[in-house]
Amino acid sequence: MITRPTENWRHLGTCPNSLLGQVDQALLAFETELTALDHTSDQAIMAAVEHVVVALNRIDGTDDHSFDTIDREELCEYIDHALTQTGIDVEALARRQGIDPAALTDRWRDW
Repeated sequence: MITRPTENWRHLGTCPNSLLGQVDQALLAFETELTALDHTSDQAIMAAVEHVVVALNRIDGTDDHSFDTIDREELCEYIDHALTQTGIDVEALARRQGIDPAALTDRWRDW
């Protein structure tokens, strides 16, 4: 299991507990979706990425807390690591999508 950024945020005390719970729920849903999807389908993989990014968009700015630059970087790294850990080659996926691997979430990301 990959370490979620919320574990570090809890330790640092930088986010309200209610926000941490919402982020954990969104990341758990992403992890669950990844284990159930067809890893040979770029469409299914990108849909899972879209789902988690949109969920995080809804969370950002709640409880008087917006994701800062470090939070954003950690969330994007988490998404990449979660994909990699389930056997998805992120660089190859990005190439097939015609995007830079670092831009995997950019299509949907508001945070």
